[in-house]
Amino acid sequence: MSQDTCVHDLQAHSKEIYTIKWSPTGPGTPNPNMNLILASASFDSTVRLWDVDRGACIHKLTKHTEPVYSVAFSPDGTLLASGSFDKCVHIWSTQVSFVICCAFKIIFCNKVVIESCVFL
Repeated sequence: MSQDTCVHDLQAHSKEIYTIKWSPTGPGTPNPNMNLILASASFDSTVRLWDVDRGACIHKLTKHTEPVYSVAFSPDGTLLASGSFDKCVHIWSTQVSFVICCAFKIIFCNKVVIESCVFL
């Protein structure tokens, strides 16, 4: 494969993308019957879920009110956590694109930024 050739050019965010994460799903994973998904978190306060095979945005997650700095998939790929400057971690269903819960509203000296989300 040529280094100058890309498979898909995923463009939909209106501001910079801060981080991306691959789902633990698809061929060669413990969850081979689920599609491989890429999550992108952006300064536009959204998270987008991408169908990697089609190169298409399948969900736009819009509950955050500030830039999103962190995303993490659960080990089975059915949930996604997102953390933002709005001091909130949202837990999303990757299957149906809705917020399951706003898990944490953290205020610590009014300067907390959620920089990392991890499922154990």
